[in-house]
Amino acid sequence: MSSADLPAAGSSGAGPAAAGPPAAGVTTAPKSATRAGYREVLGVPEFRAIFVADVVSMLGNVVAAVALTVLVYQRTRSPALAASVMALSFLPYAVGGLLFGAAADRMRPRRVLVAGDLASGVLIGCTLIPGIPLAGLLLLLLGTGLIAPVYQSARSALLPEVLAPGPRYILGRSMMRMVAQSAQIVGYGLGGLLLAVLSPRAALAADAASFAASALLLRLGVRSRAPRAAGRGSMARDSLTGLRDVLAHRATRRVLLFAWLVPACAVAPEALAAPYAVHIGQPARAAAFLLIGMPAGIVLADIVTARLLPVRLQRRIMVPAALFSFACLAGLAASPALIPAMALLAAAGLGTAWGAGIDGLLLDAAPAGLRNRALAAMTAGLLFIQGVGFALWGLAGQFAPVTIVIPAAAVLGAIVVVLVRPGRGR
Repeated sequence: MSSADLPAAGSSGAGPAAAGPPAAGVTTAPKSATRAGYREVLGVPEFRAIFVADVVSMLGNVVAAVALTVLVYQRTRSPALAASVMALSFLPYAVGGLLFGAAADRMRPRRVLVAGDLASGVLIGCTLIPGIPLAGLLLLLLGTGLIAPVYQSARSALLPEVLAPGPRYILGRSMMRMVAQSAQIVGYGLGGLLLAVLSPRAALAADAASFAASALLLRLGVRSRAPRAAGRGSMARDSLTGLRDVLAHRATRRVLLFAWLVPACAVAPEALAAPYAVHIGQPARAAAFLLIGMPAGIVLADIVTARLLPVRLQRRIMVPAALFSFACLAGLAASPALIPAMALLAAAGLGTAWGAGIDGLLLDAAPAGLRNRALAAMTAGLLFIQGVGFALWGLAGQFAPVTIVIPAAAVLGAIVVVLVRPGRGR
């Protein structure tokens, strides 16, 4: 899922316009521009390097997730331990986001990205050691997960410097989301096909190689920048202080709460896809088809909203779009068959058109000195709270029918939208 943004009143005028002149090498959009094109955004060499590196490493990660799950199951024949592979992909965001969020300000962005890719490649490469125990595999996976929030925070903070805040930045963020969502649509199927011809270890070796390729692309394609701020005490203390300051700023806090809580409610049908498939008379494996629906709608929403709508309309449709998304999810209470359920989920994905508006809003709401911390908090918090959402809705599904739990999540999500909605701003 994507994140949302708000241009709040009372942002102390500390949006991008207050941050001073752009740094050398930053591409600025004309003030009159209300839209940006894919060719225009990909024409920025640094963004092109970041985008291609993301595609390469994302494909490697998808294949590795499938390969590790299969490898753990082959060793243990335990579905619970196999599922722990996916669970460990969410847990580190709580630790990394809390304790290392300051890295986005205190370290050189390119150095963080290149080092993160290389370290992740080494850790994945260590999974190929013959005879490595299961605990070792899971610890290595946990290690890559701890790197991920630091890496993504640095990349989130770098994007507004590569693509000046405005239509280009919004479209660039949209393209990064589309990569992640497209991986859910085709990536796991691709991983399954590769495992039909490769062993899990060979697939993991391919993932390690993808990290090395990503590191090389970033090293050659992104220029070195100085840290935005000097270190203040330990990294953990600085990170916690920065998070406290971000959440103490009312306008920024409202954007973050919207960006975190709306997706946390929207993941209910994904968390309960297998039970829902069984409920409508399908085999559990039909959950794979249900899981395609929402990402497909999200990709289409990003293409239409970020590419075709001006910023003013992107922000105006945020609340109606989010409410429409939850209305579609509530329709699952009627227990529609597989194809209609997929259509409802795809329509709910279209409702995530609110994400384009939120991307610009966070930059407007956060004071200049807290912008990187706010971007880091949004990324880490979103992924962690989505993981919590998966766990909570799955637990609820143990005690109540899916046709009650999913609509209840939709109602709660609609309440969140109304109570936490950010202002439209300018």
